[in-house]
Amino acid sequence: MFLINDALGFSASLSHPKSNISAPYLMKINSLKRSVDVESFEITIDEPSLKNLKQLSNFFDFKDVAIWSDLPHQQCQFNIHRRPFHDRRLELMAYGEFNIREGIFDFQSNSWRTNGMSDETYLKEEANLRFTRSGLPVGIIPYFHLFVNQGEVALPPLYVELSDTKEEGNALSLEGSYSFYVDEWQEGILSISKCKPIA
Repeated sequence: MFLINDALGFSASLSHPKSNISAPYLMKINSLKRSVDVESFEITIDEPSLKNLKQLSNFFDFKDVAIWSDLPHQQCQFNIHRRPFHDRRLELMAYGEFNIREGIFDFQSNSWRTNGMSDETYLKEEANLRFTRSGLPVGIIPYFHLFVNQGEVALPPLYVELSDTKEEGNALSLEGSYSFYVDEWQEGILSISKCKPIA
């Protein structure tokens, strides 16, 4: 086996003591030079094939979304609840704060009550949420939908899409409660409150 590594050219070193590679062959390897020619090629991918390519879990296409980009900068508090369909009982899953600038949610300090793999970095780094001119948050958020007890298997979050349903609150205000589908057993509720202007 050969190790080939050189910033300006290529050099080879023998990594197996029993190798019988000849000296002339090693000299040929040592004389190889890196090519400075770079070729590029255009390719065309049709739309159906493009849709089949694997996308990031938090990908959301905002192409046709009217984002409220001139919405005044604000800081708000939020709660995320789950609501089982069979009894409609609310269970607090997460809470914290977020800033919104140019219609884009920027989650700040937050805490999940679900244990397991959950921590505040998921919402901070992977939430992909915008506020629309119609007064709705639209996009994708990571959502830990199960409480994990000690000894149980910890699972990564689901990535759920916020729907266009506002259950409570003024139509053109951030504050209010928004429901979203999770699975056949439960839905989630994002509640936003105590918004205040920030610089």
